[in-house]
Amino acid sequence: MKKLFIAWPLAFGVMFGLAGLFNTVLIHDFVVANIKPELLRTPPNMMLILSGYVLLSLLMTLIYPRFVKTGAHSARRGLAYGMLFGIVWLLPYSLVLQGAYQFPIKALFFDTAWALLEQGAGGAIIGFIYAKLGKQYF
Repeated sequence: MKKLFIAWPLAFGVMFGLAGLFNTVLIHDFVVANIKPELLRTPPNMMLILSGYVLLSLLMTLIYPRFVKTGAHSARRGLAYGMLFGIVWLLPYSLVLQGAYQFPIKALFFDTAWALLEQGAGGAIIGFIYAKLGKQYF
């Protein structure tokens, strides 16, 4: 249980921070140039975004020990787990958005590629914490 309460907030912080970097800095100009303003909330509803990342990091942390065998925990396995999780949660969601909104197709590739990094980093943190704390806390 201790691993959960250490890995969860750390994974949340890393993924939420990377999401902020991606959306407010790296692709900000792309969004302004390519997505109609009426499709965006101004300002964004940060409580919903925060809640989504809290839930995502909690689910990733809860599912991780059921997905990776005890004794095989590592940052590398966590990275692979996180990357898979990023594809599983974001790619279908992005396809739905592509079907419902007039988003540029490039956005699908940007978001999916970033999800590999973002959730991969979160998974690496989870794997690292589970590896370092060992079996004695689980």
